[in-house]
Amino acid sequence: MLLLALLPADAWAEAVLYRIYLTDGSTLVSYGEFARVAGRVVFSMPIGGTPNTAPNLQLVTLTDSSVDWERTDRYADSVRASRYAETQGEEDFKRLSAEVARTLSAVSLTTDPAKRLAITDNARKVLAEWPSRNYGYRAQDVAQLTALLDELVSELRVAAGQSRFDLNLVASTTIPPPVALLPPPAFRESIEQAFTAARLTPDSVERISLLSSVIQVLGGSRNETWAAALHARASADLAQEVRLEKSYADLTVRTLLAADERMKRGDVRGLEALLKNVLATDDRLGRRRPLSTAALLATLDARLADARRQRLARDAWAIRQQVVQSYQDSIKSAMEQFRRSVPGLEEIRQLAGPSSDILIKLSDRARHGGNDLQRMRPATDFQPIHGMLMSAFQMASQAIATRQTAIRTMNMDTAWQAASAAAGALLMFERVNEELGRLATPPQM
Repeated sequence: MLLLALLPADAWAEAVLYRIYLTDGSTLVSYGEFARVAGRVVFSMPIGGTPNTAPNLQLVTLTDSSVDWERTDRYADSVRASRYAETQGEEDFKRLSAEVARTLSAVSLTTDPAKRLAITDNARKVLAEWPSRNYGYRAQDVAQLTALLDELVSELRVAAGQSRFDLNLVASTTIPPPVALLPPPAFRESIEQAFTAARLTPDSVERISLLSSVIQVLGGSRNETWAAALHARASADLAQEVRLEKSYADLTVRTLLAADERMKRGDVRGLEALLKNVLATDDRLGRRRPLSTAALLATLDARLADARRQRLARDAWAIRQQVVQSYQDSIKSAMEQFRRSVPGLEEIRQLAGPSSDILIKLSDRARHGGNDLQRMRPATDFQPIHGMLMSAFQMASQAIATRQTAIRTMNMDTAWQAASAAAGALLMFERVNEELGRLATPPQM
């Protein structure tokens, strides 16, 4: 839940309350400043509470378009002006008055006309900027001081022999009159505002939290007819929101599981059907979760794009399988020759044989298989695999010949060389089988 805080009663009494004016003319109370972020306004709204009891603070998010910003900003300026006047306005004005007095004293003690004019000009600029920088506090008093300095500036310009006047100094900033501030919301008003916020917020989690807070705040007030009615309304709305939340959550989980499975198969039509089902289900549920629905649709769009790529890759793979099969058929005899030679090569690798008669047979197989491969001209895509297969036969021939030499010479070093060549031939043949298997496997996402 987005229940921010339960404030102490004295903090509620000292709260700075703003008003968010809605486009229909109603208002929502903001406890403290609100923030505008990425097309949204975010603020803390008090629910319940009286001058002697603290409210609950609830985080609320509204869309920019639901707010009357001209009235909201004017009211916010008036709140800030009022707060400034209550806190530091008078002290700042006293400092301003003292600064003007010091300026006039400095002018009276300065004999140089140009310096006297510069001092007065600077003071006049400070006064001209005061209202806009200080929320228009005591603007009339500042205007009177400005008028006095205007006359003094004019006299000093004449004394300094200047005839040109800076009209920018004469103009003063116009501060819009403050609007009347509204009192803190009554208990019932804050409850009704919570219902308004729950209706307007696009965030379902905030909506559920607002209604839960209303039920909590009204828990001890249901002996009054209006409170009992609002409590029943909040309970019914909350139950509906919870049902909707579950329905949309189930839709999301069910849809994403099906989307992942169909995306892996490249089932474009199946994913398009899921998109239509989400839109139809959203319509049936009243389009009550636009954010979650938009997120789900965006995810489905991404899955659909993946499925289309997968479908294209699978179609390309299916066409290519004819070429792959043709190549596999061309090397079928050589592959079979090598498979029949694997037991003998394993014996050479382990220095466990085989006999001379078997070595002769192994040598014939290696020679015939290698010759068959030499005569082939595979397509460019299959040349790496073909090269590995030829290397396997070459190393097998080398292992067999070296083993025969080791037998004739009774040399263990030569036998180990034969074992190494046999191991290389077996490893190369294993890699050939892996690559052929990869070519025969459909593309996966």
